[in-house]
Amino acid sequence: MSQQIAILGAGISGQAARRLAHSLGFGTCLFDQEGRGDDAVFTKEKLQLYDTVVISPGFSESHPWRQIATESDVPCFGELGFAARHWKGQIIGVTGTNGKSTLTQLITQALEQSGKLSVSTGNIGYPMSDAVISANNTHQAYAVCEISSFQAELPFGLELDALIWSNFAEDHLDRYPTMKAYFCAKAKLFGTLKSDAVCVLGPQVEYWMGLLKTEFNSCSVAFEDPVLTAKLSPKSPFRHFPHTENFALASELWWMLDLPSEALVQSANDYVLAPHRLHQIAECNGVKFWNDSKATNFHATLAALSSLSGPIYWIGGGQEKGGDIEAFGKEVAGHVEAAYIYGSVAGKLGDVLEIFHPRVHLHVKFEDAVTAAAKAAVQYSQANVLLSPGFSSFDQFTSYDERGKCFNSLVLGLKDVQAR
Repeated sequence: MSQQIAILGAGISGQAARRLAHSLGFGTCLFDQEGRGDDAVFTKEKLQLYDTVVISPGFSESHPWRQIATESDVPCFGELGFAARHWKGQIIGVTGTNGKSTLTQLITQALEQSGKLSVSTGNIGYPMSDAVISANNTHQAYAVCEISSFQAELPFGLELDALIWSNFAEDHLDRYPTMKAYFCAKAKLFGTLKSDAVCVLGPQVEYWMGLLKTEFNSCSVAFEDPVLTAKLSPKSPFRHFPHTENFALASELWWMLDLPSEALVQSANDYVLAPHRLHQIAECNGVKFWNDSKATNFHATLAALSSLSGPIYWIGGGQEKGGDIEAFGKEVAGHVEAAYIYGSVAGKLGDVLEIFHPRVHLHVKFEDAVTAAAKAAVQYSQANVLLSPGFSSFDQFTSYDERGKCFNSLVLGLKDVQAR
């Protein structure tokens, strides 16, 4: 009789795990509370019918279904660990509060530039399970795997040949009760490193390791390499903050893996940032419009604000994810000419900002905030209209991508605007 797999969650990860299980000849049952699977109810009695459980990353530690599974003797995997056992080549893990996707794609492209077969996978949107059943699954291939804290919580089955942990800052405090709990979720990845693996940390991570007395000896802390950075084209996004930090991390990994630096520099010069990641999308009478919808936490937004010169008309808000809003508001106030706040967090964030800044404008709808910011900014040359929300998009949009596309549409519909 074939092995029977219970898969919790019918989202992207769950569906991919099912495809992999079927390719291996395993039987599956997809459990989903919203009725998108085979069964909408998971119980201790039903668990006894299965040899293995695969738990999608959306199930937090407190979810009753996850508790039923993890408190039993049945082996429990995340989708990533379930798939990783069947990957033939090497796996490079990339985690951090911000910069994961950029680093994952840069490393993948640089490996390809070096003549290596490589694929970006994991939290970047292409599940590891699909990578395993693809033609890329060979002994010579590299899987460059973006790993979120949600995925790191269940690391069983995952073995890494290398790990980059880019940075650490407030995020997901609606899921984790403390920063320590959030840190410890990511720190589980240290236990997945092979004996000969390499590990690269950003300086913030080293600081938090010391603060929380987390010990791991085989790490290298990345700092900027001025010699290598000097070889970057002036147009490379990695010449500018915050992406200079990402390039420093990639450079350190490259040195530790003894790979050709020319391939990394060429890839960094050719790199095009993903949509909604601090892109200048338009200009109107000297006013620049920036789309940074992907900034869904405080750290990312503050990095964007620090990177621009000239007056900033900031559009922020959305749905709260936890964190110290007062500290965030105080930091924002020191960077912006005016703030245009929208969404479910608008009242709370507005109350804080008004303590530190005289020009705070509250709006219920996202569209109204964008329109008001644009109308005010176009009166001044050399100003910036920056969408860098700092919060989740889920109060008014299905994703940061939808929010970013809405921003682009609104801006490009303005009179006299020139698309970049």
